Amino acid sequence: MVVVVAPSYPYRGGIADTTDAFVETLLKQNQKVVVVSFSVLYPKLLFPGKTQFSEEHKTLSYKSVRLINTLNPYSWWKTAKYINLLNPNTVVFRYWSPWLALSYGTIARLLKSKKIAWIDNALPHERKLGDKILLKFFLDKINVIASMSEKVSSTLKVYTKKPIKTLFHPINNRLPDPIDKATAVTTLGLDSKIKHLLFFGIIRPYKGLDILIKSLPTLLKKRPNTQVLVVGEPYESMKHYRALAVSLNVSDYILFHDSFVPNTEIPLWFSACDWVIQPYKSATQSGITPMAIHYSKPTIVTDVGGLAEGITAETGLVSKADPESFGKTLIKALEKSEAFQNPKAFSKLKKEKSWHAFCQEFISDFLS
Repeated sequence: MVVVVAPSYPYRGGIADTTDAFVETLLKQNQKVVVVSFSVLYPKLLFPGKTQFSEEHKTLSYKSVRLINTLNPYSWWKTAKYINLLNPNTVVFRYWSPWLALSYGTIARLLKSKKIAWIDNALPHERKLGDKILLKFFLDKINVIASMSEKVSSTLKVYTKKPIKTLFHPINNRLPDPIDKATAVTTLGLDSKIKHLLFFGIIRPYKGLDILIKSLPTLLKKRPNTQVLVVGEPYESMKHYRALAVSLNVSDYILFHDSFVPNTEIPLWFSACDWVIQPYKSATQSGITPMAIHYSKPTIVTDVGGLAEGITAETGLVSKADPESFGKTLIKALEKSEAFQNPKAFSKLKKEKSWHAFCQEFISDFLS
């Protein structure tokens, strides 16, 4: 048996969604799995978004128990007791924030089973005092580590001598299928005569929305028939972004849809766009690139972290993380869009980076 310690439904967002895909795929590969999730993940006062929970209604095909309260040490002891009673061969901790380190580290110290740390982010993008100490506390009682990018693995090697295996970020094939582009454009009320660039996902400072806005004067001199779609829930104020767009006279070329996008609406935005763009200032890996591949959309990423690991020469472009370079890369992308429309290139990635392939490698490296 494998116990996966991670958020699952009714929690929403990339971690919960990919945990669900991971567990479903393990089950299909004849693994017995139980998920241990959270009764309280983030207290409301500390959560920057509108809600942590999904509005969708679904029934899980696996057992998921909500035990961990990150604020209550007694729940950590109860969680460890529950896991030990299950007597699993392996416990997988899904780690992405120092907020989890005390609860995870304490639980790990009380477990008898083999313990794997699946690290999404070794250190947060917005660093705080104590982040490194908390990471070390968690890793101290872990047996082996899995990451999804070379960037994360190289960071971890600074803080631990535990064995590390670098995997990859799988393609989320559980998303709804793409729809006809013309239908998506019409449904969203967009202009079918212009090109659309999609900036998608939670809006946070490290994602470089200011770089994107500052790059638009360079882009629009050559490609005025372009619109940027900024789509996602902000975890910061949008006022300075809107003011920046006005000050640069580019606000008419940006559509701000600053709210959370449920899975049912994701195909509209990805099907309508011509390119997916990620002007990040820092990164580990990104869940947006696999989404773009799922919808067979080329991607522009910056040369930070492990972003470039997610694309090939046929599925995307890499830019420096500054406005001028990014603007020039946008121009190049729009001028050479046809070179990035090869279905075989995307199909190859979908197969190589599928959840099936990920879990086969995970089982071989960690569970066999």
